Amino acid sequence: MANKGDIYLGSEGSESLLTPFGRKYSIDDEQIIREGRTANGKLVRDIIAVKKTITLKYDLIGGTDLATLLTIYNLNSELSLLVYHTSDEGGTTAEPGVNYDQYYVLMDSLQRTRELLASDGLWSGVTVTLKEV
Repeated sequence: MANKGDIYLGSEGSESLLTPFGRKYSIDDEQIIREGRTANGKLVRDIIAVKKTITLKYDLIGGTDLATLLTIYNLNSELSLLVYHTSDEGGTTAEPGVNYDQYYVLMDSLQRTRELLASDGLWSGVTVTLKEV
């Protein structure tokens, strides 16, 4: 059962729950534009599309959770990202029955720093960048 704030990532239909501990989530718009100047010098701009760039930053993350992210990255394919804004029991008033946003994304390589060598390790500065296809 998914809860408000849960984030799942992976191949569509088999997404894995990402740990919420130490995670910061941000989403930005990226405009794909074509612009140029007309004969009289006026600047014109056509917005072709607006795509999302989603960033997940972990202050600290355990080795097991990092291994999950690396396994997903190594799929080297289009991924499904589910971001829940309500629990499974109810939807939003805007769209009854819909309780998550879904994005199809490509994942950039992971930045990370190992802080602790014990067991499966403790990592810091892990940044996951996901770009909407």
